[in-house]
Amino acid sequence: MGSAFSGVMTSLITPFKSDFDSDVGLFTEVDMFRVAALTRWQARSGVSAVAVAGWAGEGSNLSRAERIEVIEAAVSAKGRMSILAHVGTPSTAASIALAYDAERTGADGLVLVMPFYNKPSFAGIQAHVQAVASATELPLFLEFDEAATKVHLSSCQMAELTKIANVAAIIDHSANPLHVECMARARDGVAFLAGHEPTAAASGLLGADGLFSAVANVAPTLVVGLWDAIRGNDGALAREFQSRLRPLVDLVEAEGVAALKELLQESVGCETTVRLPLHTLCRDARRQAACVRDTMEAIPPRVPMLHVAGLEAAR
Repeated sequence: MGSAFSGVMTSLITPFKSDFDSDVGLFTEVDMFRVAALTRWQARSGVSAVAVAGWAGEGSNLSRAERIEVIEAAVSAKGRMSILAHVGTPSTAASIALAYDAERTGADGLVLVMPFYNKPSFAGIQAHVQAVASATELPLFLEFDEAATKVHLSSCQMAELTKIANVAAIIDHSANPLHVECMARARDGVAFLAGHEPTAAASGLLGADGLFSAVANVAPTLVVGLWDAIRGNDGALAREFQSRLRPLVDLVEAEGVAALKELLQESVGCETTVRLPLHTLCRDARRQAACVRDTMEAIPPRVPMLHVAGLEAAR
């Protein structure tokens, strides 16, 4: 389709470290060192951008101050990659405040998921997007995830939102091929990023500009390989990559962020800690994750995070 925003974009996890305090009991804090380390690993794996503080990054469980620190850590390690910051909330005022923080902290773009829970009309959504776009000079990536937000928009409505200034890309988590085809006809210079990972190859071959991926947290080189096959118009190779990714995709679709952290613990030493109401994997799910790990050649052997990320031992 042709766009300035293309390639693989990873929805990055937020690694936590847990500790115990006699006054407050068990608590967690963001492991900023590993935020930077994971960001650098993504950059060295050929990923175009990482998006922080979104679904995979447990953004709803981060404080405003933590979000700023996560952006700072990612920006410090990005290399030539772009850093996107999730700013979507059910409140327009809150989203504008997060957008201001992200721009001031050095993010290269913003991801705005459609406002969830309060079920706004399309007119309300338009006004929401317009207000956030007007509050920043950063490119805006509009994220559509009906399963998570319960906000349904037609292809025509999605295309209408791309007319708003600063809107640079659409991230679509549906499996609807008509969205790709319709957006290809309706938009002008706005990227279409496929976010439904089970059908990533099909969406890419239909003309998507890139892939928005959670499983790239674990297997970035494999997802980049899938995108390279798509870009080379090699359908057979793209479907082969999709097949190799399928066990990982299925696990993450079923178990969410906890599955990503379970696999990253084994591969690069991240803690499995998630914040409630999310929960670590149960025993059966851990067994399933172990089976996935055993069949995924793209997951590196267990090595120190410093080696994986190419960072110095001294912090």
